[in-house]
Order: sequence, then C-alpha cells, then structure tokens
Amino acid sequence: MPSTNVEFVTELMEFSAHGALIQAFVMQALEQYARRVAETDPQALDTPMVSGRAWHGCAVEVRDKLARRLGRTNENQVATAPTRER
Repeated sequence: MPSTNVEFVTELMEFSAHGALIQAFVMQALEQYARRVAETDPQALDTPMVSGRAWHGCAVEVRDKLARRLGRTNENQVATAPTRER
C-alpha cells in the first residue's frame, strides 16, 4: 500500500541524502509557495476540483503559521481567518 502524504513528507524530512538540510529546503519551499498563492486573487485559483477561496485559505494559513514559527510575524500579513492550532 502506498504511503500517506503525511508519511511521505515525514520520510522526506527525516531521511535524506543531504541530511538535515532537506528540512530547510522543504520549509523554504512551503514558505515561498504559500506566499505566492496567498498573494493571488482567490477567484483566479478556482479549478473544477478545488475552490480557489479554499486553496487561498490554505495558503494564508500555512504562510501565517510559518511566519509565527520563524519569528517573521508582520501585523499586516498575519491571517484573517481563525485557524485550529495543534
């Protein structure tokens, strides 16, 4: 049976030929993609499979959680929608 997305990302983050550097790479990729999508008009993100508003909301959530984690909080950037913290 194929691994879940969570299992795949965990394996990627924990077992890399490049050691712990992979973690910085993955975090950087998340940050850049989330920022790009959050800056996009939600309607432009609509597809037959996914609501652009929902996709945009995911981007805002990831961007803001990463900003807090990395100490990059900016009052003008941090999210509008409430999120469930784990």
